[in-house]
Amino acid sequence: MRYIYFIIISFLSLLFFHACSTKDDFVATELGFSFKRCTTNENSPKANKGDIVFGQMKIMLNNKVLVSSNYGNPDRLFVISREPKVGSIDEFLMNLHIGDSALMVCPADSVSYLLKDMDFKPEDKIWIYLTVNQIISTGEITEYNKEKLEREKKEDEMLTQYVLTKYDKAEKKSSGLFYVNLSEGSGRKAEYGDRVKVNYSVWDTTGRIIDTSIEEIAKKGGIYRDNVLYSPFEFNLGDDALISGWSIGISNMREGGHAVLVIPSKLAYGEEKYRSIEPNTPLVFEIYLLKVSEE
Repeated sequence: MRYIYFIIISFLSLLFFHACSTKDDFVATELGFSFKRCTTNENSPKANKGDIVFGQMKIMLNNKVLVSSNYGNPDRLFVISREPKVGSIDEFLMNLHIGDSALMVCPADSVSYLLKDMDFKPEDKIWIYLTVNQIISTGEITEYNKEKLEREKKEDEMLTQYVLTKYDKAEKKSSGLFYVNLSEGSGRKAEYGDRVKVNYSVWDTTGRIIDTSIEEIAKKGGIYRDNVLYSPFEFNLGDDALISGWSIGISNMREGGHAVLVIPSKLAYGEEKYRSIEPNTPLVFEIYLLKVSEE
């Protein structure tokens, strides 16, 4: 596997981004975008038309609600158009070098593909914090990425067959998550940024139980531990410490609802091993949404 260049970006870049957003030296374009570079490495290679930008990216709705983040796990972010529009994200990316950090503020409707299944208003803005770790030419896409795309395709085919067999009313979301509404709640709809309380159980697709907040299910599944307090789990929807599949799935629920989320590995722990969960493992969550409150 060959890369043109590779550098490691320190975790401190995350802290720097927050400082970067407080300044006013954005460049605005006629397309409604605003851009700024936070750090510049002019001695490192620069992106060109058709290049693939790998790095770390944090996406915020109105710079308040987390949409997604891959900090600590650099990945493929953008493929620069071969005919970039003036004032577009592609044109801005062509000004970045390996090692640069940048901030892009975009009209939500112009980057709706980044919002997965989130609802947004016409006036909403998406803040994209970006660190460039690698730049790879189109002709140098690695075997790793080919294998990754093939693996995700096979996993999607497997999950499609899985839900057809077990959940005939499953709805596939644009993110790749399968949502099964077992009971519609009558309370407040969960929105990103809300405080939510849930009971949950999680399995892999073989039926092996991995974790639960319910003592009875833990005992029945043979995973009960005396030192664990089995009780509902409470968190802010969109918390970047949790897998993105949770936020996507629960944002479709109302208080009092009961649902199953079949989450592809890319929306779970991806290529990382987490406790007893092996890399590239899709997960099946059963969720009871007990309470939704405005944070």
